[in-house]
Amino acid sequence: MDFIQGLSGRLCVERLGGGPGVPVVLVHGNAGARSHWQLLAPGLADGRTVITYDQRGFGESDFPRDGDFSLAAMSADLVRVVESSGLGACVLVGHSYGGAVVADAVGRFPKGFAGAVFLDASGDARSLPPAAVAEFHANMVPERFRAYTNQWFESILVGARPSTRALVLETLSRTSPASYAGAMEALLTFDPAAVLRRFPGPKLLVTVRALDGPLALRSAVPELPNIWVDDSSHWVQLDQPEQLRALLAEFLTTLD
Repeated sequence: MDFIQGLSGRLCVERLGGGPGVPVVLVHGNAGARSHWQLLAPGLADGRTVITYDQRGFGESDFPRDGDFSLAAMSADLVRVVESSGLGACVLVGHSYGGAVVADAVGRFPKGFAGAVFLDASGDARSLPPAAVAEFHANMVPERFRAYTNQWFESILVGARPSTRALVLETLSRTSPASYAGAMEALLTFDPAAVLRRFPGPKLLVTVRALDGPLALRSAVPELPNIWVDDSSHWVQLDQPEQLRALLAEFLTTLD
């Protein structure tokens, strides 16, 4: 584990493995941390470098001095992690909200990355009904935040391993309302299709079948190559790490 200087505070970064394979950077979701990759990263790091890190305001990274949780700021931090690690062209893998961060990064720098993988990633939230947006804003106040977010996470933890549920709820409990709300707010105006269509490199989407729907990335960008995963909660990297490692290894082999 090490700390690098992000654009608005320190970022906690962990490096695994090494070798000639194309490097991989794993980007966690909202209310997550690099620990969400603990079952996937070691096996993926056989013959290649794998980087995990805590995004600004999450895990052991600093809350940003400027309070900026825009996707532009988050993806700029991601680029800083890549550059500081000396990886060159690498593959980005984003889970949930982390998929939006990855999409923004490859859309801004379409020639800078070797590929992008999206794990049950956030889709187009601009179509959320005004009542749903108003409910979200009303529940971001401190006295309602914990109950509201716990209820939401329990709904997408259906089918999770007990260890997955414990880890996800633990990292949620350590997430500040400002970090969570800032990340979610950025999604409300994000157009993933427009951004992703700027990136010509290889892309892969992994969707949990039980959670597919109008707000999934598969609906927003239907041309993305998609692989279904069953028997998993939203945190597929914790519930089905071996299946996911095999899927990613096959994708990476074409780039190696």
